[in-house]
Amino acid sequence: MIKLIATDIDGTFFDDEHQYNHERFNKQLEMLHEKGVKFAIASGNYLGHLQRVVQYSPVDAFVSENGAHIMVGDKEVFAAYLKPDVVNEIIDSLDYLGDNLKSYIVSGEKATYVDKQYESVLNKYYIHNYKLVDDVKAVQDDIFKVNISLNNDKLSEVEQYLNKRFSDDIHATASGFGSIDVISKGINKSFGLQQLTKYYSIDLKDVVAFGDNSNDDEMLQESGLSFAMKNAKESTKAAADKITEFDNNHEGVLNQIDELFGWDTK
Repeated sequence: MIKLIATDIDGTFFDDEHQYNHERFNKQLEMLHEKGVKFAIASGNYLGHLQRVVQYSPVDAFVSENGAHIMVGDKEVFAAYLKPDVVNEIIDSLDYLGDNLKSYIVSGEKATYVDKQYESVLNKYYIHNYKLVDDVKAVQDDIFKVNISLNNDKLSEVEQYLNKRFSDDIHATASGFGSIDVISKGINKSFGLQQLTKYYSIDLKDVVAFGDNSNDDEMLQESGLSFAMKNAKESTKAAADKITEFDNNHEGVLNQIDELFGWDTK
């Protein structure tokens, strides 16, 4: 029995222009709610961005920061922060990357903090709450995540390096667009969904999940029914139960929801 649908957004629910079919989805959402099915956005992005990009659709919950921050309506259900000394050690360790380091940002409860030297490469679509600072290590805030952007495609190598060096404290995962998210150990989207299902008093087996990238893998592996997008990474397709017939640019998630429930909302 489907009680919750959870989806990643970029490369999954959204097309490559960061858009989705509002009218069609809102129709589906109303029909899902009539059946008692909840809908959650599960993303590596920070909460404020997620709320903004789906502001015209009344989704039920947000699993943000790759599972480190969970909100249901106005209620914070769960939050997991990196230790301040670990954040500083991670920043210091980035010297290892040399010219491969494009930028890094630190996502906190109050704001997203960006070293002034990286302002020119900051992707402001994703970060509206940013604050430019002279020294990120001097920031006083509870930190969910460090996001590291690279100049080349050595994501797996850097991910492995970080997970080995800080094995007691962090979980590093590629999050798409040439970047790596570093969050607290044991945290991922599946863990976030576990906290959300506890809140709703349902089971992970009653969850349908959609994703396209490495940071979706645990969620796809552990949900009751999971779909990797047609455009997903091969490793993510291997983590899922099924693959959507259509990609993210052709409403793959919405089409799959119609198929699951025998609807035609086109």
